[in-house]
Amino acid sequence: MNDSQKKLIGSLGIALVVLVLFIYFVISPLIGKIKESSQEYLVNREILAQLDQKEFLFNDLGKSYQEKQDQLLMIEGTFLKQEETVGFISDLEKIAKQTGNIFEIKTAQSYIPSDDEIGGTFLSLNISLWGDFNDLLEFLANLEDSPYPPYRLLEIDSLSINRLEDDDFNDGDLETILGIKIYTQ
Repeated sequence: MNDSQKKLIGSLGIALVVLVLFIYFVISPLIGKIKESSQEYLVNREILAQLDQKEFLFNDLGKSYQEKQDQLLMIEGTFLKQEETVGFISDLEKIAKQTGNIFEIKTAQSYIPSDDEIGGTFLSLNISLWGDFNDLLEFLANLEDSPYPPYRLLEIDSLSINRLEDDDFNDGDLETILGIKIYTQ
């Protein structure tokens, strides 16, 4: 081996050592940082996906809550307020008069369930009506449509119809006894 070959091999050896040292001290830490950064990126991307999902669920829950609030307001409007009971009974009398029925309240009771009972409060009325069958049907139709639009939450829990044979009444006149529950707030 001549001198120039030795220099070439020595230069190549030094270049190889410098290259190995460069890879060990510069490239290897950069690769480690790249791996660390990519792991951090993946974790952050997962966190962002979770946040996006939570934001979507939050917005969806907000819309659902608003819809339920609107429905609750409509439902609350269907219950008779305690202070409007007298007005409601007065309107029942007006309906009876408009439909050609004679109206009389036999009993009226307010029911409030105890804490361990299931159900809501209601006003129970037993009403007697005197008139013909068509007048009765008209009264029931008006009762169904209610004296006021919000009072739709009522229930007819008993109905008894008897033919009147007294001389004071016309042929075909009936006595109808209605049991009505009006749900209250």
